[in-house]
Amino acid sequence: MGRLFEYKEETLPLSIFEDISKIPRRSGNEDEISRYLAGRARKLGLDVKIDDVKNVIIKKPGTAGYENCAPIILQAHMDMVCEKLHSSNHDFENDPIELIVDEDLLRAKDTTLGADDGIGVALAMAVLESEDISHPPLEILFTVEEETTFKGAESIDSADFKGNMLINLDNSIENKVIAGSCGGTGMKVRLLIQKEPIVRENGKAWEISITGMPGGHSGEDIDKGYGSAIQLMTRVLRQLLRQFDIGLVRLKGGSSRTALARECKAVVLTYADLLPTLKKMKQIFENEYGSVAPELDIAVKQVEPGEMKYSGDAFDRIMTLLTLFPDGIMQMNGAFPQVVGSSINLGIVDEREGQFYIEAEIRGDHGSTILDIAEKVSHLVEVKGGTWEKFGSYAPWQYNPESKLCKKAIEVYEDEFGEKMTPAVLHAGLECGILGDTIANMDAIAIGPDSRNFHSPSECLSISSTVKVWKYLKALLRELN
Repeated sequence: MGRLFEYKEETLPLSIFEDISKIPRRSGNEDEISRYLAGRARKLGLDVKIDDVKNVIIKKPGTAGYENCAPIILQAHMDMVCEKLHSSNHDFENDPIELIVDEDLLRAKDTTLGADDGIGVALAMAVLESEDISHPPLEILFTVEEETTFKGAESIDSADFKGNMLINLDNSIENKVIAGSCGGTGMKVRLLIQKEPIVRENGKAWEISITGMPGGHSGEDIDKGYGSAIQLMTRVLRQLLRQFDIGLVRLKGGSSRTALARECKAVVLTYADLLPTLKKMKQIFENEYGSVAPELDIAVKQVEPGEMKYSGDAFDRIMTLLTLFPDGIMQMNGAFPQVVGSSINLGIVDEREGQFYIEAEIRGDHGSTILDIAEKVSHLVEVKGGTWEKFGSYAPWQYNPESKLCKKAIEVYEDEFGEKMTPAVLHAGLECGILGDTIANMDAIAIGPDSRNFHSPSECLSISSTVKVWKYLKALLRELN
């Protein structure tokens, strides 16, 4: 099969992205992509360093006339969120992403595309490889584990950088320059549960599946009304409990705390006929979500029950916890209309090591709002006899209205295309907030091509916008002298 994008200046980032897409790069599995990018840069004769956590740092001198300018840092993360359709047998540890061109959109077959943030990596590499660009000295930073722990950004050494102007390439709206983003933290909740043997009187075992929810990025898509399969399953179980005597064998939903839950399954025990109630619940959900979730489905089938079920008390505590667990938008941003200020995403429910397990992602534009939501969760969990822990915390990137880099970025975009670019803050966690704690006096922006549906198999990238942003990035670097 031939290439989708040939190597030519206009589509250079897309060509490089096609190469990158062949390399598995789940968060925590960045060894191969780290070595690949370092090796590619070394072939260009550039100064390359791989640090202790597998971050890649590449230095390139300024071009003629720019040698003595202040260095510019270009930054992107190497890892990606690995989501796939239930019907897919894709192996994210070994298989390449299968790219599909759909008119102006680049998609992946049944999986996340990895444009978050593979296209940012490709844009930075294109700057290094292009022979048609003028620029100041460059310091390229490719980080690891942005989607899980921010380990890469937290591990950088300030001694590796001389510049303090940073262009992050992890933005999904072409005509907006991001100048601030939320911070956040992950939360793990564990609830001790009791189990008891299944007996004939408990009934037959039925597996209820909720599938076809859109999913998406728990920050950027939290305001889209996409819903959560976990929340819908909670409602289904509450309705069944109102009508029938049922027991719970298993409950499992979602796959990442940073992704809206697309699917959820529960195995229940009963002799009752569940189908009429499930059909009614499907009608209710279809009425609520309309065209947002056209593939929404609720299915039921008989399965082998296994040997144990949750005790009645354990089932009750699980249902109370899920019913009261905060999920979704908590507060809007007062300074930026229509921007979410704080939120929480209930991303995973499962049973792990004999305990009922929940994993959630909290986001907020202030550390105080993140703490407020975490305290709400912790009090609820403790009341129900559970334990909790925070992990993967990252700092907010506070908006600076006096940013010289932001003003220059807007000026260059408008001069280049005759179109307006506006500053914005993002309800997603970019690494700029963490990097700013290490790089003194950092002035940062984030730019990138139009893309959408991150963290879901519906992820797609605009080809024409990528070409446009590539032209814009070259113009912006040319003006930073």
